[in-house]
Amino acid sequence: MRGTRGTRSDGPAGGARATGLRADLVPHLIDLRLAGPVAFAWMGAALLVGVPGVAWWCVGGAALTGVIAVALLGRERATPAVSAVLALALTTAACCTLVGIAVAVGEPARSPAELGATAGRTVEVEVTLTRDIATTARSTTGTLRTLGDTTELRVPVRVVPDTPLRAAAGTVLTGRAAVEPDDPGGPEAAVVFLRGVPASEPPTGVLAVTDSVRQAFVRITDELPEPGGTLLRGLAIGDRSGLDPDTETAMETSALTHLTAVSGSNCAVIVAVVVLVSRALGLERAVRAAVAITLLVGFVVLVRPDPSILRATVMAVVVLVVHLSGRPVRGVPLIALAVIGMLVVDPWFARSFAFGLSVLATSGIVVLGPPLTALLTRWCWGPFAAAIAVPVSAQMACWPLTIPLAAALPTYAVPANLLAEPFAPVVTVVGLLACLLAPVWPAGASVVAAVAWLPASVIGAIAHGAAALPAASVPWPAGLVGVGAAVLVSGALVGAVLGPVAARMRFVVAAAAVAVIGAGTVVVPLVVVRVGIPADWAIAMCDVGQGDAVLLRSVGSTALVDTGDDRERLRACLDLLGVGRLDLLVLTHFDRDHVGAVEEVAGDVDVALTGPVGRPADESVVRGLTGAGADVRRADDGTAGTLRDVPWRVLWPRAGERASGNDASIVVAVEAPDTCGSCLSAVLLGDLDRSAQRRLRGVAPGPVDVVKVSHHGSADQDPELYRQLAARVGLIGVGADNTYGHPTDRALAMLAAAGTTPFRTDLQGTVVVRRGTAGPEVWTERASPGQAPPGQAPSDQALSGQAPSGRAPGGSAVARRLGPAPSEGTHARQEARARRREDRPGPVVRHPSSARRPRDRAGDVPRRAGDRHAPRSAGRRRPRARGPRPRSRPVRTRALGDARQPVALR
Repeated sequence: MRGTRGTRSDGPAGGARATGLRADLVPHLIDLRLAGPVAFAWMGAALLVGVPGVAWWCVGGAALTGVIAVALLGRERATPAVSAVLALALTTAACCTLVGIAVAVGEPARSPAELGATAGRTVEVEVTLTRDIATTARSTTGTLRTLGDTTELRVPVRVVPDTPLRAAAGTVLTGRAAVEPDDPGGPEAAVVFLRGVPASEPPTGVLAVTDSVRQAFVRITDELPEPGGTLLRGLAIGDRSGLDPDTETAMETSALTHLTAVSGSNCAVIVAVVVLVSRALGLERAVRAAVAITLLVGFVVLVRPDPSILRATVMAVVVLVVHLSGRPVRGVPLIALAVIGMLVVDPWFARSFAFGLSVLATSGIVVLGPPLTALLTRWCWGPFAAAIAVPVSAQMACWPLTIPLAAALPTYAVPANLLAEPFAPVVTVVGLLACLLAPVWPAGASVVAAVAWLPASVIGAIAHGAAALPAASVPWPAGLVGVGAAVLVSGALVGAVLGPVAARMRFVVAAAAVAVIGAGTVVVPLVVVRVGIPADWAIAMCDVGQGDAVLLRSVGSTALVDTGDDRERLRACLDLLGVGRLDLLVLTHFDRDHVGAVEEVAGDVDVALTGPVGRPADESVVRGLTGAGADVRRADDGTAGTLRDVPWRVLWPRAGERASGNDASIVVAVEAPDTCGSCLSAVLLGDLDRSAQRRLRGVAPGPVDVVKVSHHGSADQDPELYRQLAARVGLIGVGADNTYGHPTDRALAMLAAAGTTPFRTDLQGTVVVRRGTAGPEVWTERASPGQAPPGQAPSDQALSGQAPSGRAPGGSAVARRLGPAPSEGTHARQEARARRREDRPGPVVRHPSSARRPRDRAGDVPRRAGDRHAPRSAGRRRPRARGPRPRSRPVRTRALGDARQPVALR
């Protein structure tokens, strides 16, 4: 499914027969002797890493259970059935004891006392990177060695640079940073926010050699057309930093994400090729195994290890060692040994989605593949049946775990994988050959890379083709309900494969029924919501969590003011409202909750207006927009224009001011001329604080129809300005359960005094406003507590801390959010996504620190997001729709080149 890394033969077993290894991969009931206890220990580890303080207690309980089982086994009267149960309990106790000890011993090293003592302060740090980082990446992983005066640490951390940084694994970074403890149970114990440009010491030894090889390969593949060039780098060396967003989305939609980077199946290919070549050369069995293990370890160092690759490597080593003994390889026990081995070494793998998907995909192929192949051979050719069984088995096993990553059912996952999988080994082997040639013979490597580029481009074409088909991704319930429904569907399908013949059709019908009901609970309300949206809406506030994203529309032309920090939510809102091309994008300022999702729309923008640039991360946002083909301009209070029939102008910042941040937010005023019967007047205040709002009074209009409340409804507001604006509708972009306390009671009371009805995205979802016969009418995505009757004018509604939601006549009475709204915290949604996809370069990380961020108090000015938030880059490469333009330039009095262009600036 989307985000799945294991939809193909993700381990060494797939090549066992071809390489001459004796393999018995068909599962047997006796295999549960180890698989069951390991699965239980895995669940225990997932719980213990979140509460490591009870680890020793669990170790004691497990050890006591083992002692009791041994004592009972020694009794002479135990029946075979009882002995089997006791043996199973003993094995489970042993596995849980090992995992518990690993957690108890590992926790002090991961979370030393100094980590909590320095939280929130800037100190000297030394970090050794464990993964490469590109200049466009937002973060990478590393090991914290020095914190202040404390040395010889080994704390796994996520490193967030303050400026664009390119460094290889093994690089030692030294500098000042804020170090914040991460959430318990995460793959990293802390997040290191670097301040300024750190001193760096390049890697040495093997890591230096592999970095030079990787960079030589990147240089020759950079010349190849996209997306084939990036997919080639991903499958050969695991570098997918240049993958354009369109291809990434297509790969996710078609369930081919695992083909954008190295995974466990690449290890299987390498082992199979090495063993086949060794056999052809007549090498002895021991020599073949030694050569295969050596080259496999070198391959892992070259591509940089992640949980999927480590799992496959452990399995490959076990297979080769068992092969030396002359015994057949059994699939399920092999997987169980690899899992328990990795959990003992690092029990924090238990919560890794990459690790879980890899194990489940391999288990699905081993357990379900043979019987499913046997079933399909009744209707089709044997090899074709096997080819179908592999992706189907992996999808059945993995799909429930992918629901937290992407609540969707990829309709064409199996045919897309069936078409693309044969090309992946070719790209891997030929691409790796080109990589090894690149440092010593660049010309020859370029020729070999061009050969590998062709199948890589075919994979990209398959992904784009599958994603373009109707209903390529069917929405699915989110949260625990969605996971539970997916488990029911997958479980029924497993029953159809492994169950008795007489019950197979009933299992299939049950799976189909649950799938239809599950998808219907999302699709039907979504259709109803879309039908209920007023066709003549003029202003919309998108629900993007704790952030702002406001749409303005006039006669089919659309402007977007800010993007929020959640690409998926922004795209869902644009799709809901039928917005494709953006004639104008306004980035009020560069805090992440206003520009974090800019990559999602960068390629769809004609003209972009930005405020003053203050940080290197701000510059990267501008570069990303320019590189995507947007005409980027600097805005001030002399900037104005029209959006078809709607005049607009910038009220703030003043020309010549160079300050950046909240106080320099672009404030846009939208007029409603008498000649436009559907237009609404509005003022969008960005994140201006009280002092800036006071200075704005002299140029602000009033009264207006709509006001976008500043800073998500913080307490730092100027009541006089809101009384001057006297807006009927107040829009507040705010995340559910945010830790800032937004919107504050003071802000809500201020709006009530000004006669403004607030509409909040945390309670009411996306809010759409149109002009009615008696003024603005409001439609909301879902009803909030105290919902007013449909069609009631906003000014007539009761006002409280949780404002009732008005609806336009005819608005859908069942419009509501699809699935539970997640807790935002310190951008918890983005952090969760990063943790689930920790194998990806450049994940979004949380801000420091959720526990220590002060809530707004009366009269307080909240800290600017940029002071504590991690910088975020939007500099990903995208296909250029136009030629390169200067990064930014002053606004000039001119219309755009196309006479029909709906946006005119002056």
